[in-house]
Formats: sequence, C-alpha cells, structure tokens
Amino acid sequence: MSPCGAGVTGIGVFLPQTVRRNDWWPDSVVSRWMERRASQVPPREPEQLPEGARRVFAAITELSGDPFRGGRERRVMDRGMTASEMEVLAAEEALHRSGVPRSEIGALLTYNQLPDFLIVPTSARVHHQLGLPSRCFTLGTEGACNSFLMQLHLADQMIRSGAVEHALLVQSSQVQHLIRQQDEHSAWFGDGATAVVVSRVPEGEGLLHQSHLTDGSLHRVLVGGTPGKRWYDGEPIHLYFDDHEASVRMLAQLPDMGKLVLNDCFQTTGLTPGDVDFYAAHQGTVWFRRVTQAYAGMERARYFDSYPWTTSLGAANIPFELAMAQREGLLRKGDLVAAHSGGSGIVVSGALMRWCVT
Repeated sequence: MSPCGAGVTGIGVFLPQTVRRNDWWPDSVVSRWMERRASQVPPREPEQLPEGARRVFAAITELSGDPFRGGRERRVMDRGMTASEMEVLAAEEALHRSGVPRSEIGALLTYNQLPDFLIVPTSARVHHQLGLPSRCFTLGTEGACNSFLMQLHLADQMIRSGAVEHALLVQSSQVQHLIRQQDEHSAWFGDGATAVVVSRVPEGEGLLHQSHLTDGSLHRVLVGGTPGKRWYDGEPIHLYFDDHEASVRMLAQLPDMGKLVLNDCFQTTGLTPGDVDFYAAHQGTVWFRRVTQAYAGMERARYFDSYPWTTSLGAANIPFELAMAQREGLLRKGDLVAAHSGGSGIVVSGALMRWCVT
C-alpha cells in the first residue's frame, strides 16, 4: 500500500433555530454578576506571571465592563430534541458534502456533552439512524472540548494503518440544558452539532502532525453535577465550577500549553508559524483565538471568529469554524491549517493539516 494520510473531505453543521440573546437574562441577574466580579481578588502581579498568562489576564481585563464577555447570542436546542438527532443532521450534511457513500464509512467516533442515555453509548444510536454498515467501528469518545482533535488523531491512525478508508467524526454541545440563569457562565455556551468525514488522501495532504499534553490536576474545573454531592445522589444537576483556583490556573496556562503543542508540530514538520494560512482555535472565550494566534506567531493566518454569535460550542468549535471559513472563502484547498484546542481535564492538542476540500 502506498504511503497515505488522513484528510478532511466534508463537514456538516447543525444549529438549532432558537436564538437566545443577551436580553434573556434579567437586569437584576446581570447586576449581580458584575457585583461579584468586582469583588474578586485579582491575580498576582503581572510581572510574576508567565507571558502567556499575562496575555490571558490582559484580555480578561479588557472585557471587565462587558457582563457577557463578548457573547451576543447563542443557539438553544429544543427541550424535546436529543443529542443524537442533532448529530445525525450534521452527519447527513457531512456525508453529502464529502461524496463518500455511507456504506464505505469504516469508523464512527462521537462526542456529546449530554448523551441520550447513560450507560448506553449515543454513538450506537447515531450509527443506527444513519444506516451505517454493521462492520463500522463505532465508539463514543470523551475528550470534552478537545474531543475533535483527539478523534482526528484516532482516525488518522486507523486510516494510515489500512484499517479503514473513511471515518465519520461527530461532536455536539448541549450545555444550555445544564445552566441556571443566575450563573454568569450560563451566557458562555450554545448548542449545536458538527460532523467531519475524514478520508484516505495522498501522503503530504491532510493531517501532517499532531501533538498532545495532559494535566490531570485540572479535572475539577467546569463540571456537571451537584456541589458537594455525587451527581447520581438525586439532587438537581447543573453546570458549576468545582474548583475556582484550578479554573484560573487552567485559563492562565492554556496559551503556553498551546504554544508547546504547536511548536512541536512546527519542529516535526519543518514548517513555521509564518507558513500557516488559516488558524482554527477552540473558541471557549471571545479572546482565545486572538491571544493564542498572536502568542504562537501566526499573525498572517486567516481565521473565523464564531464566539460572538454562537458562544462556545464545545468540541464542535473547530469543525464549525472550518466549515464556515470554507463557505466564506477564507479557507481554500492547499492551505496550511493550524488547529489548537483544550478540554477540561485538561488535555490540550495542536495539529497541522493541509486542507483537501475544494
């Protein structure tokens, strides 16, 4: 078998029709957010922080007067809808755009923040609803907001080994159903789903290199559960910060961890930050793309900022940006793409790929 790589050949997107704008939150609630923010203890003196952390806190300070931290609207899934329904709609579009028959999909990897059921993997339900072959390797993956780049790594290895020729990667976000209106972070997330078809391509195209870092001390950051209890103890479940100090540490070190994984990609491939044509970042905040792009030295790269009108879509952020950039003419066949994301836990990934889609 001739040397090959794994490249993106089609992306699908589904966003719910319901739009939740900032006026959904009462003025009294927003005022309490601002009061709590004013009472928070600032971080250490800037000169004592690493450069990446200084850039993070400078970006946060710039948004100190904005209660919504740069978000203007977000999409919300209907109460009667399930994760699998959103994922199937995104997957149908991805398959159509790729031109790959579903009978040739050899692997299905899915990630959902709110599965249809516990214990039973939602991936099996998506497989059934799509009518994929019974021999299709089907797996639910768990990498939080970093799930897409980790799925891409697995698909690349399967394709390079000859195990499959095409893989379908699916990501969905449904955090709005775990939020409480009184919590400030309730405005930071939106619902939606994406799907990516990855196929065998000639060596030198598609994914060129990936790098990953893990810091398991940051696993108690933003979690779904009940404070002080186990999530299955029968109390209402909501989204909350379990360890605020760890949350600050996570934000502070993301640019430096990102620079490390991206630099590893550049050194391994012999490429440079100046070679990057398009940068896709996990837009968990409005400033994340801007800060990490400048810090990694990729100033000339094009980008697509989605956070103001979707807020964070979790693991769907990067596929969504790639899909929109391609449709807007910002991303073209042959472009060198750099991608960087991190997921609570914390696992951080960087990737370089040569764009294959016309």
